Amino acid sequence: MAAACGKGNFITPEEPDTDKPDEGGKTEESLLPQKELRGVWIATVWGLDWPMGRYGAEQQKKLYTDYLDLMVECNMNAVFFQIRGMADAFYESQYEPWSKNITGTAGQKPNYDVLGFLIEEAHKRGIQFHAWLNPYRIATRASQNVDFAQLDSRIPKEWVKDYAKIRVYNPALPQVQERITDIVKEIISKYDVDGIHLDDYFYPSLESSERMDDEEEYELYGKDKFSNIADFRRDNVNKVIQNIQKTIVATRPEVVFSVSPAADIESNYNNLFADVKTWAEKGWADVVIPQLYFPTGTEKTSFNLRLDLWSQYTYDNHLLIGYGIYKFGDSQQGSKYQSSDDLKKQFGLARANSKVKGSVLYSAKDLTENRVGITDAIKGLYAKPVLPPYLGRDKASQPSAPSQLAVSGATLSWRAVSGAAYYAVYRSNGDGAEADLVGTAEETSFALPGKGTYFVTALTSRHAESPVSEKVTY
Repeated sequence: MAAACGKGNFITPEEPDTDKPDEGGKTEESLLPQKELRGVWIATVWGLDWPMGRYGAEQQKKLYTDYLDLMVECNMNAVFFQIRGMADAFYESQYEPWSKNITGTAGQKPNYDVLGFLIEEAHKRGIQFHAWLNPYRIATRASQNVDFAQLDSRIPKEWVKDYAKIRVYNPALPQVQERITDIVKEIISKYDVDGIHLDDYFYPSLESSERMDDEEEYELYGKDKFSNIADFRRDNVNKVIQNIQKTIVATRPEVVFSVSPAADIESNYNNLFADVKTWAEKGWADVVIPQLYFPTGTEKTSFNLRLDLWSQYTYDNHLLIGYGIYKFGDSQQGSKYQSSDDLKKQFGLARANSKVKGSVLYSAKDLTENRVGITDAIKGLYAKPVLPPYLGRDKASQPSAPSQLAVSGATLSWRAVSGAAYYAVYRSNGDGAEADLVGTAEETSFALPGKGTYFVTALTSRHAESPVSEKVTY
């Protein structure tokens, strides 16, 4: 330890660095690690990733915390957890019933605060929690010979459309558009989620013999405004996207709004009536996460060509990439999925693209199985911990740099910064070298892991980072 000055073991800090860093950029002497969101989807519809048929509270809790602990081991920093897969809820909702995937019975209240637990455990580990919702789906069935599950009394029958294999909220109804927005407001008002996330299902994909059967709604709500029914459908989805963001801005503006569309932009537009290009261009969705579940190659559907295409449609929104790790090790998926090599190539292409700010993996259970060494590859790709990037919808406002750093024993402390939600502690690796992120703290102290030279930054709740502090040596 460096020689102590004065009383106790307080160390005199070095002269402060006055140069301000760019987002994930460098100062005159210290390179900060590039920020990157590293997420995973946890699917709960049909119990896919969670709770996998486990209806006891302790079993469910352990399954979830095991996922989180594996994420920490992999240096990941965000979970996208499905809390509403079929017009049901993982929390006490005034609009929809408790999900049957929690207790095995729809509408039955569990004996613990499920969503509260999920968020708390993620935040304990420094992991963001993004609440994943499916906007319209209510129920599915194998065929028309099977009845849909009984409709909950809180969902008016006149708001519902039934098709051969799916029951949905009718996207054309203003009442439905308002209901979806109200559900988002309920979630962000009651729970400390970091994000609201929609998946790739909007208007339903129907059987070839089916029709949407919404001419009556078009006559009532759209014919005076739109020359064709397709534009009317797209406008119905646009209203939901816009209103969700407006609700977030008015209620908790720090919450990030993300959408994960299918990879085919034209199919989104023509079949699901999801005009994702407009959402990106107008900034209605803060983050777009296209599901690029394809190998690299020269085909039109290849990962690299899809990546280039989506990059062209990134404006003021932020771009993350969805990776289909579930395909690796599946003998039906082709030769490039029989080792982890192509995932490494995909990450290399995405990281070379300046518009890409991170990755989300589908899905959590595939991380635990490590087929063809895919989890080992991910650990290599995420070799060191990093902070998530700023994903706000306006220009980042930096807090001030922490000051008055001091070391007592093995504890580093500093003066609180106005507007800071938490602090990042870095260990310097020398002038011009990239520093290591050693941890974060909500308070103004941190237990140092070992000897070295350290500095601190302050971050807002939306992860906008301050200039670096002065350095101290322990």
